[in-house]
Amino acid sequence: MRLAIFVALLSALSLAGCGEKPAPRVAPASASDAGAIPAAPRATPAKRAPVVVAVVVDQLSSWLATSRLPELPKDGGFARLAREGTWATSMRYPYAVTDTAPGHAALNTGEVPAVSGIFANELPIEAERVSILRDLDTKLVTPEGVVARSGSSAKMLRAETSADRLRAKHPRALVVSLSLKDRGAILPGGKKPSHVLWYDAKSGAFVSSTAFTQTYPKWAAKLGSSAANEERRKTPWSLLDEAWVKGHAATPDDAPGEGDFEGLGRTFPHLAKTPGSFRVIPASDEALVDLALAALDAEHDPAEPTFLLVSFSAHDIMSHVFGPDSWEAWDYLRRLDVTLARLVDGVEKRVGPASFLLSADHGDVSMPEADAARKAICSAGKDSLDRPCKGGKRLSSDTFRDELRAETARALPGGPWVAGVADPYVHLTPEARALPPEKRSVLDKVIRGRFAKVKDAIEVVYDVRALAKECPAKLAAAAGAPDRARPGEDTLTLVCRSWAPDIGAGDYYVVPRAGSFFDADYTPGHGTSHGTPNLYDRTIPLLVRARGMIEEGKRIEAPVDFTAYAGLEQALLGLRPEPPARVLENATAR
Repeated sequence: MRLAIFVALLSALSLAGCGEKPAPRVAPASASDAGAIPAAPRATPAKRAPVVVAVVVDQLSSWLATSRLPELPKDGGFARLAREGTWATSMRYPYAVTDTAPGHAALNTGEVPAVSGIFANELPIEAERVSILRDLDTKLVTPEGVVARSGSSAKMLRAETSADRLRAKHPRALVVSLSLKDRGAILPGGKKPSHVLWYDAKSGAFVSSTAFTQTYPKWAAKLGSSAANEERRKTPWSLLDEAWVKGHAATPDDAPGEGDFEGLGRTFPHLAKTPGSFRVIPASDEALVDLALAALDAEHDPAEPTFLLVSFSAHDIMSHVFGPDSWEAWDYLRRLDVTLARLVDGVEKRVGPASFLLSADHGDVSMPEADAARKAICSAGKDSLDRPCKGGKRLSSDTFRDELRAETARALPGGPWVAGVADPYVHLTPEARALPPEKRSVLDKVIRGRFAKVKDAIEVVYDVRALAKECPAKLAAAAGAPDRARPGEDTLTLVCRSWAPDIGAGDYYVVPRAGSFFDADYTPGHGTSHGTPNLYDRTIPLLVRARGMIEEGKRIEAPVDFTAYAGLEQALLGLRPEPPARVLENATAR
């Protein structure tokens, strides 16, 4: 046996010295390739290194998972993870800024935004809002090579991810992070992933950045190309099981509040006519699985740890357009269940037994117009996750920006004073921050007066100068993990854990009331969003499946602190001494 291993190693070193790599196997293009021959498992060494797959379903709230996952088929991916692992129904974030970038950073570092440095999704730059990860010192890396467009990086991330720890201990470990969003791929992958790819809506291709590589991975060149994605979106998104959707949805197709994003339409079937609209349809999830399996085919080494991170972002964008109670939301979940099963099967056919985690970066709430969907909540009394009985309001960042600029200019000639509004912050200009106290007081009065006009949708507006004074003592007195996972923490504590000083956070932190939210602006005035400190936005599911290490078929109803996710990643990868079951137990509030 030892001789065989030595010969195999010598052969591999010989190939590496010649700059050659074995030709990658081609993964099935989609779940419909029923006749495709699956890739055979690779031969494993005597002691096989761990394979861990961490999945994030963007905007998968706890309330949605608890009510809908049991309705899915028993042979689907969700049922398999629950059956073969443990399902914690209420993992909870102890901070207020429940958005995608803060959530992905929190999951994979175990730190709140005040520590991770990822305090929002976007920053206002001149006339637009841009990704908090945009880095002008980098360029995009596309299937055609490096192009003259700014890329993104993990420069803003101040905390170490599980992937960073893995690469530090095992420099040859395979770390592949994939998403439709730069923040959904970069933040889980950390500073030094083997590969990080996200979808570029302008070109229609999956891209990377010179912050991570100068060359596009060969195994992704065809699957991640604009041509491949254009082919994927030629097939209209139709109902997978019309009777199942009709039997579960509380609203009709084309319900009030639903949007039409880039010509997708408001009723089935939906044809993605543009590269941007590809991000809304389930076919984009299939593309991510294709890439994930191709990466394993090309680069998995049984002797080194493998860490595969996949963020299914389409669920979030779909809900921003159609809302979580729509036919689209139900059908999407039904299709994701099939796609998740393909991912689990595809991974294990290639590499053997693997461990899986699944969670979400934040939750969501029903659209303001979804009265029928809220009927059950209203009849049952107070909801355990603070979901409101009545619909709230959509708040427009761009409208606030324009009105604040005009009103502050009238009250205080000069300026400009307002740089922009990017959920949840109002950002002032350097000139405004430098104003003497009496003039800054005038500015403050105008800004607070504007938000007072929508006091039915705004709970509170915090001046970050006050946060700087109050937060140290507030956080010192606050509960730690896992007790902070229980309901009942006050809004200021949650905001203090969200605010990262001295690295570009805004000047006023705006907290919407329950049911209201800042519009995501995919289809302004339509769909739903998130970003509030309410329990429905802070509470998400956790499923972990690790054969022999996590109890099978177990369901945990007690609140679980979000640090369980990073802790489980690290325990499953062999980066910490505690067994996975103990990590989960220690993160559970009693």
